[in-house]
Amino acid sequence: MNIPGNFPGRRSLARALALAAAIVLAAATAERPARAASDPWPTSPITIVVATEAGGGFDLMARGLATALGRELGVPVVVADHPGGSMVVGTAYALSQPHDGNTLLVAGPAPFWYADIYHFNAPFKLTDFDILNIQWTDRSAVMVPRESRFNSLKEIVAAVRTNPGTVSVGVVRDSGELYNLAILRDRLGLPASALRIVTYGASAPLRTAIAGGQVDFAVISLDASAQMLQLLKPLAVFGDPLANPPPGLPADLPTVGAVLKSLHVKPVDFVPSSMRAIVVPADFKQQYPDRYKKLLDAYRRVVQNPQFVADSAKQGITVEWKGPQRSLRDVQQAFALFDRYQHLIATP
Repeated sequence: MNIPGNFPGRRSLARALALAAAIVLAAATAERPARAASDPWPTSPITIVVATEAGGGFDLMARGLATALGRELGVPVVVADHPGGSMVVGTAYALSQPHDGNTLLVAGPAPFWYADIYHFNAPFKLTDFDILNIQWTDRSAVMVPRESRFNSLKEIVAAVRTNPGTVSVGVVRDSGELYNLAILRDRLGLPASALRIVTYGASAPLRTAIAGGQVDFAVISLDASAQMLQLLKPLAVFGDPLANPPPGLPADLPTVGAVLKSLHVKPVDFVPSSMRAIVVPADFKQQYPDRYKKLLDAYRRVVQNPQFVADSAKQGITVEWKGPQRSLRDVQQAFALFDRYQHLIATP
């Protein structure tokens, strides 16, 4: 076991899985409503289910989208958070609702569904869903409190090597950041005991913990943390250099790969951070093809609207249109990366 404490408690996870399984079973036996010959959809409010707690990046994205999508479709769009079991509860709940377009899901196909499906035996699989679009792929970053004694990732590495077990790091359970922390530790040749790892259920409480100095540093989603940069200090970003950094982020923020190179350590491929996607059940397109097209077209117009993109950027949200086919391909490629590195992650 290389990264301890990364999975939820077994009892709480068991309860979440049992609840999710019951929800899915009830939905499977329920009769689907018949379609009207002339379909004026939508005629009632649409709900966006968020499979995480309020205040995190997924919730932030959903609330920004709800208003704009409501204007396009001509009905209110509301957000409902259903956290639990590393997205198992919210995902199962959304799947249990009528597959008629009135319930959408904001979830993280990678990495959270990967953990749900391959580690937790969730009562759903990737093929149960149609990923309309990965709207926002965040980036992992190393962050410290604004008044931290650390001013660079190299200083953190030196402290860990000099006094193993004395430096604490915060990370969200089952996240891409958890994988990237494990990959970084492994690449540096550090034993599992070298760091004191503190896990969190979502990024919002982790950001609060960093700001309050409860952990020495954190590996956390970068863009979703942009609004707290008066309290947090980014030291390095995983992956490519920042091309269009959110307001307040330094354009010359070093990459973890560059830091590894300066330490004479060969760089390595890291996994993507949270893929935040809009999702519908896989059979929605077949049951309601006209609704599916109307929803997809409206959503595309929102995401490609320059004003929506600009407003989102002010909140640190990167907006992108990939569409269903490319989105699915990106998730499948991410799953392959997680397969490569899963030996670094502890299992129940």
